[in-house]
Amino acid sequence: MTDKEAINILEKQIMALVAAGVDMSMDQEFFRVGEYDLALEGVYVAHKRHPGVLDAREVRALVDDFGMDTAEFDQ
Repeated sequence: MTDKEAINILEKQIMALVAAGVDMSMDQEFFRVGEYDLALEGVYVAHKRHPGVLDAREVRALVDDFGMDTAEFDQ
């Protein structure tokens, strides 16, 4: 996936979580200033806490694309 595609998917996921009532204000700020890795961490944690809101395949694809180590969040 290209960087642009990854950023678009990340933005879509943040918007979906916000629409579901999840407070993503800090992650929205990280996204706005270009700290996409930090925004993805927030999306990943929210995905774990609120299963079913996001497409799990898209979350996994982003995690793999960013090379994110999820071990600390999976405990």
